[in-house]
Amino acid sequence: MRAFLDSLAVLSFLGTVLLLFAFAALLNMIRELQAKLLQAQAAAPAAPAVRSVARFGSEDGLPTFVLVVSERCPNCQERSRRLAAVAGPGLAGHAVLLASADRCAEWVADSQVEPVIDAALLGTVAVGATPTLVKYSADGTEEWRRVVGSDDDLDAFLAISPSERLSA
Repeated sequence: MRAFLDSLAVLSFLGTVLLLFAFAALLNMIRELQAKLLQAQAAAPAAPAVRSVARFGSEDGLPTFVLVVSERCPNCQERSRRLAAVAGPGLAGHAVLLASADRCAEWVADSQVEPVIDAALLGTVAVGATPTLVKYSADGTEEWRRVVGSDDDLDAFLAISPSERLSA
């Protein structure tokens, strides 16, 4: 019985050594892939630092605030409703909701928020997370973009005063 246990221990040790070699080889392959990816990214032309979307330009000189949302995001629905509540004469700019699903337009119905349902335009704006608020200048040039985590974040990005928050 002792000989059996000794041989089992030797085999498990050899198996562990083989696993370590396999792990080292896998790690080496990952490093090579990472290096090739960095080379490919360096060779590709850089994206423009400033994006411009003519559709979000305005003739009156006011900026356009675009809230980019996804239909399956409960946080997006809440932020859309908040944008609908604060949009209007008190907002120093135009409010737009950008989505790819028609259902999202219902979130801002009967408000001064313009719903834009356009998957191609959504791809052009290219946000990494939703909901994201993007501010465009009067000529349609992107000024900044911020992920919106709460109503307070949205109010701060839109520069809504505390007294206006209470009335909305």
